[in-house]
Amino acid sequence: MKPTITEQQAKDKVEAYIEAAVAALPGTAERKLFTQNRSECTDPTDDGPHGRFEISATYEVTGLEPARFAEHFDTIVKWWLAHDFAVLTDSRPKDQYVFVRNRADAFDMSVQANDLGKFYVGATSPCVWPNGTPEPQALEAEETERQVAAPPEPEPEPVRKPRRAPVDDEDFAQTDWTDGGTSY
Repeated sequence: MKPTITEQQAKDKVEAYIEAAVAALPGTAERKLFTQNRSECTDPTDDGPHGRFEISATYEVTGLEPARFAEHFDTIVKWWLAHDFAVLTDSRPKDQYVFVRNRADAFDMSVQANDLGKFYVGATSPCVWPNGTPEPQALEAEETERQVAAPPEPEPEPVRKPRRAPVDDEDFAQTDWTDGGTSY
């Protein structure tokens, strides 16, 4: 198991990314905390051990004119591309939503707006250990998984006997297929 940055470092980086993205917007833009989360990493596709967490925050950005949201999206996307983020989802123009991931450190960011004139910028860390190193219980669990014996080989399926003897082509043509005069 690999060490990670600490939760506090992840929180600091989430805040720094959001602050820098919002700083690319006009000077009237101000951040207002909307949500802040610490979520256990439970994604089964991650294949990682339990005990790690994702740190995330979303800010509402005030002081922007809704009529210029498209321009503000372009500004933030341009900032992301200049800072090694790859666009993973761009739902514009149908929906006002863009999602990106940093190629170097796997932090995710998003920008979203709605018809109510709200504009949001968020960031999420990759899975991190609270103190940067695997917790003892995770190390024990990994060791236990290594000691588990391989599952037994499955037994071969029994060979099935045919339900009836195969019909010989010659016999088939000579068989009386009537039911003895019974009519339906």
